[in-house]
Amino acid sequence: MTTDFFSKLVETLQSDKKCRVAIPIANDEACAYAVCQAVKMGILKATLIGNPDDISTMYADIAKHENVKIIDETNEKAACALAVKEVKDGNADILMKGNVNTSSLLKAVLNSKDGIRKNEILSHLTFFEFPGKEGLRILTDAAMCIAPDEDTLKKEIDNANEAFRLFTNRPARIALLAANEKISEKVPSTVLADNVSKMFKDQKDMIVEGPISFDLAVSEESARTKKYQGQIQGDADILVVPRIETGNALYKSLQYYINARMGGLVYGAKCPVVLTSRADDNNTKLNSLLLGIALWQRSCANQEQEKANQ
Repeated sequence: MTTDFFSKLVETLQSDKKCRVAIPIANDEACAYAVCQAVKMGILKATLIGNPDDISTMYADIAKHENVKIIDETNEKAACALAVKEVKDGNADILMKGNVNTSSLLKAVLNSKDGIRKNEILSHLTFFEFPGKEGLRILTDAAMCIAPDEDTLKKEIDNANEAFRLFTNRPARIALLAANEKISEKVPSTVLADNVSKMFKDQKDMIVEGPISFDLAVSEESARTKKYQGQIQGDADILVVPRIETGNALYKSLQYYINARMGGLVYGAKCPVVLTSRADDNNTKLNSLLLGIALWQRSCANQEQEKANQ
């Protein structure tokens, strides 16, 4: 029996603590599907920004729901700024990308005066399940960090670990992927992984290992066959790629070749930013929204616990 992370995730969401999402230019069909499902589940309130007539047509009865508000703003830049302001003013808990360019939304999030940056960088996290295998896994970064240097890669790892710890209380096993485990100047990703893994050698809340090949990171059989001696034995929780090309190819391989259940968001802002590809199907967009809701609810629970412990 395998653990179906996304199905079980729904069971953990609290309907008495509804999450509020703001969506700029909300007339996106897959986005509408996700929002409608979540509103029907009783776990979401939505602020839909865009053309009211288009939104009413696309969202049908949900557009009239008591937990849905529509704001008339059709300019992309202004809509993104308004969505971020909703979060900053305490009227929304998470953001979700609508029918806008990713760059427009992220510029509003990162705006030095009116933005909502929290961590040093924003990075993209893909949460996914391997069919037939137990457990949640995270891939970073398939969408934002193009060619991270050592410092940026370290911050990517910090973001991924912070998100992972909201779902478990054990140290994450983090694999820094490369073509092989031999460190060579001819293969820059091996040098990068080696240098970054050394930054975490004394850290207790995560196991960071690299360079390590993909098969050793995800296959116990491969680790046994190759007599790999590392702490990660095919059981990595977080896969960290050296460049966006690797992450993008891996993301699409999971999506198109093994039909992995997945969801994606940008992490590092003051709230989760649900960010998916235009080619993602309805279920992936719904999973992504559920992740955003879950991360927000768990962050709130942690903050409440910390206050109670003071």
